[in-house]
Amino acid sequence: MSKERTRCREKVLTYLFQQDLGQEIDVDFKGFSPNAQIFAHKLWEACNIYKDFADKIISEFSKDWRIERLGVIERNALRMAICEIISFEDIPHGVSVNEAVELTKKYVGVSASKFVNAVLRNILRNWEKVLEKKEKEYAFRKD
Repeated sequence: MSKERTRCREKVLTYLFQQDLGQEIDVDFKGFSPNAQIFAHKLWEACNIYKDFADKIISEFSKDWRIERLGVIERNALRMAICEIISFEDIPHGVSVNEAVELTKKYVGVSASKFVNAVLRNILRNWEKVLEKKEKEYAFRKD
């Protein structure tokens, strides 16, 4: 299912890109297996729930880069990876990072993918701090 999950992530990234540009989105994961559809919907929902939180984390750990300055693909690949790591305990963090890096490489280029990798690695080095911030921010909210 990993190849199918890769395609799901690509689809979610496409929707995040469209959403970021203010386009109307008709979310549809019908071309995937039932398990992949569940994964894709959960990832899409996580990205929408944790978007603002992910933006804060990206801004904090992407030295001197405001979220608005990032390219749309880079910004959304970072958001998606952070939201995936938060929401899917069964997926190794390295897989989430690698998927975001590969999608960025595919759609933007190698230098952008290196930036995404560096930011995500920096975030993961400080993951306990990130989780503490998440707990404080979402203390009274159920996912």
